[in-house]
Amino acid sequence: MRFSRTARRPPRIDISPLVDVVFQLLLFYAVTTQFVAEERLKLLLPEARTAEQQTGEKPKVPEVLVTADGRILVEGREVPEPLLEQEIRRVVGSSPERALTIRGDRGANYGAVIRVLDIARQVGARSINMSAVKPADPSR
Repeated sequence: MRFSRTARRPPRIDISPLVDVVFQLLLFYAVTTQFVAEERLKLLLPEARTAEQQTGEKPKVPEVLVTADGRILVEGREVPEPLLEQEIRRVVGSSPERALTIRGDRGANYGAVIRVLDIARQVGARSINMSAVKPADPSR
């Protein structure tokens, strides 16, 4: 007895389930990702009625944070006092407009903020910005 042979089809890989899984993973990561916050430390900035909101897309300006407990962070890294000038010189030199933003907590030691400001001027920062927030009640 003779059996008929069916013609063999070449194997095919169906990638639509793979695309579905990749899309699901992408969606999962997009939903669960914690987006980077502007501040890594919780600083209570001083209030100023003349504070201005930054507008437009401006190039990233290096930041120096002065915390209430006296720590100084340059671009998010804590810097010991002896290396402070060297680190500020590095970040100011890498900024195209030689700018620097100083964000001091309202409970920070005034001397520490002035020391950072003085070092920034010594190393040649052309534009030094101080961060503040507008008070909630402008009649204060």
